[in-house]
Amino acid sequence: MRAAELPAHLGAAQPLSFEEIRAALLPLVPLLLKLENPPQDAQWHAEGNVAVHSAWVVQEAHTLAEAARLTGLERGALIVAAALHDIGKALTTREEPDEAGDVRLCSPGHARRGKDHLAYQLLDAGWSPAFLLTVLRLVAEHHSLHRALKGDLERGVPALARRVPLPLLTLLARADARGRTVLGEDARQGEDTADLLELAARELGVWNVDDPHAAFRAEVQALLPGASPDLLALALGRGLRDWEAGLIHTPHEAAARVQEAARHGFPQLTVLCGPSGSGKSTLAAQYPQAHIVSLDALRARLGKDHTDQRVNGQVMQAAREAVRVGLRHKGHVVWDAGSLRRDQRAQVLGLGVAYGALTRIEVAWTPPNVFSARNAARSQPVPAAILSAQLGSLEFPDPAEAHTVTLHAPDGELWTL
Repeated sequence: MRAAELPAHLGAAQPLSFEEIRAALLPLVPLLLKLENPPQDAQWHAEGNVAVHSAWVVQEAHTLAEAARLTGLERGALIVAAALHDIGKALTTREEPDEAGDVRLCSPGHARRGKDHLAYQLLDAGWSPAFLLTVLRLVAEHHSLHRALKGDLERGVPALARRVPLPLLTLLARADARGRTVLGEDARQGEDTADLLELAARELGVWNVDDPHAAFRAEVQALLPGASPDLLALALGRGLRDWEAGLIHTPHEAAARVQEAARHGFPQLTVLCGPSGSGKSTLAAQYPQAHIVSLDALRARLGKDHTDQRVNGQVMQAAREAVRVGLRHKGHVVWDAGSLRRDQRAQVLGLGVAYGALTRIEVAWTPPNVFSARNAARSQPVPAAILSAQLGSLEFPDPAEAHTVTLHAPDGELWTL
């Protein structure tokens, strides 16, 4: 079976084992071969390596999907996510001492790292963006349930619901908890956490909704009659992030925080993101009135050519100053660079926040076979090893990194995270 056939096959309730799903995805995600390598700490996973656990989780996901009467995209995405949920462990597993000084196996950040690794690799599967995004969200958040239940439930649970469909997430969490040799305390906690999250989400009215903040958005919009789309994006982007962080408490505060921007104007900062050849320059061309800050252009001006890495220090200094100048004049600045890592994006976006700008991330979400072919056709192509390293280091943007995060999907559709 080919990867492209998985959504329809699984969505029609035709069971597939982990081994069959892995065989279909292996040409796109070779890392799947390494799931037998990382062992797991016997305290939590007595069943052994990640591949064994993943196989059991897929089996449990089939059972839970049948009981929940899932069909179509939801059923297929749940089961594919079950197969891939721990793929990040192949990149993150290591030994660390615990509080008692005993050496334990751990995989810090494996959920997010798994999502980052899969975000571009799976584009060549030919799946719909909706299906792929659902899989990525489930993989990224499968360890986030307990964090949402800590502290202020009225903020934490809707914030999680904004990032991932909670009914599917709780099913994945239950499958993850049941896919173990011994249902010990950690497994029971996993089931209990899923139950508690469902109960809290139902009470808060965000259990199975497309937009858990729909009322917040509607009230902010009503408080800003006649506001431009950009001003609304600033008010909602800043307002929702501040509300989830506990910095504000009402939509009125979100609207009040943009009154000065409404009266006197505000700058905009767009950060492009994507590997070489993914189409960032095409995205930049959508803003003909903006000031484009291109790192390649600065390297060509300050160094030997656009590939000259020896002048990176000068380039970054000049680029940041150009951003500051544009923001001070309340213009629209477009940062045209790979911006593959979160820390790289944060350095630039931090300037936007400091100047009160509307911040955006525009992701050139282009399949690897497409941007590899584009790169090869260039007069000065990026070496294949560097292109591979770019994909290896890429950290897919999160919704909270900017006021808006937009994916430019292969089919031309726009998806907002």
